[in-house]
Amino acid sequence: METESLREKFAALGHSAADAPEDADLVVVNTCSVTEKADRDCVAFLRRTAAANPKAAIAVTGCLATLEPAKILAAAPGATLFTNKEKENIPAQLCGTAAPGDFFSVTRSHGKARAFMIVQDGCNLKCAYCLVNLARSELRSKPLEAAVAEVKKLVAAGFAEVVLCGTRLGIYNCKRTGATLAGLMARLTSLEGNFRLRFSSIESEELTPELLKVLKAAGPKFCGYFHLPLQAGSDRVLNAMGRLYDTARYKAKVEELRHIFPGVGIYADIIAGYPTETEEDFERALEFVRDCALSGLHVFSFSARPGTRAAALRALPQRTVAARSAALRALDGELRAAYAASMLGKETTVLALKNKEGRALALASNFVNVEFCGPLKPGTLLRCRVTAARAGSCLAEVL
Repeated sequence: METESLREKFAALGHSAADAPEDADLVVVNTCSVTEKADRDCVAFLRRTAAANPKAAIAVTGCLATLEPAKILAAAPGATLFTNKEKENIPAQLCGTAAPGDFFSVTRSHGKARAFMIVQDGCNLKCAYCLVNLARSELRSKPLEAAVAEVKKLVAAGFAEVVLCGTRLGIYNCKRTGATLAGLMARLTSLEGNFRLRFSSIESEELTPELLKVLKAAGPKFCGYFHLPLQAGSDRVLNAMGRLYDTARYKAKVEELRHIFPGVGIYADIIAGYPTETEEDFERALEFVRDCALSGLHVFSFSARPGTRAAALRALPQRTVAARSAALRALDGELRAAYAASMLGKETTVLALKNKEGRALALASNFVNVEFCGPLKPGTLLRCRVTAARAGSCLAEVL
């Protein structure tokens, strides 16, 4: 989303995107530092780019550039660094112009059938394993009217699904109006047009009664999908991580969502191999996830991040972490297969994403992948009936 906004800003200043870094006069790299692997991938890309195109100027921003600039300069000594706070104005700074901040607004989503819109940035939680609050400590929210205008433009441009994104989406708060996420969603879901809205990820504790009431009233304008970070399925580990809930409260929220939104898809992040996680904790986590009957998992192997409390803990053996990651990924496969199978014979609304080898791939409101025999127009919302389920996805026929 941020990168797409930067692309549009450069285009507005008369520049065009190159097909590959080797062909560019300027390479802008937006780095991530959520895991050690992300760091390595960013550094490796910078080394390759600097070697393949030594004449190109390189601008580097994002979390790694903000927190560990020395790593960036070691890989690309001639790079110009911009912190997260400076990121939005990179095109204006490099082109010597002045431009007001617009909170990474976009008018399209390059090469995608769905549009992604940032409405919130920053986190002040102090989870023991995470450095996001160090890299993005300032809490900011896109003004309400700007968000409404942006969705209108995206819908007018033909996007039938807009994904609302934020570092902590649930604490959205417009400074000008005082609107919370509930107020924002009330405005957005009242807009005319054949489109739907989806949340990227939201903390379970931030799904307030007011927000849920608004989402329920939205009907098909809001996707029946929630991604609720879990991180651990053991109360002891959750407490060590500094999370805001325990397993009982998390499960209660899952059950509440299923009561309000029948058939809803509920997915979760979970970390394998946190340093204080015992074998008993891990077995309890597997049992808890099965008990919640989640729709799927996003599994991360624990990665010590410099500057976090967890980085000072003694890491578990790598083979233990790998084994637990594998077990969670196997469970994820089981959960997705069971959830897809539960849709057999049911009608649902999907968004056509792309065509490949004579078949169409689409995305259901609940985030299940749906395939069709024959092509469909990408970006189209349509009703279908699920005829078969396999490996966590569905086959369907258009109604």
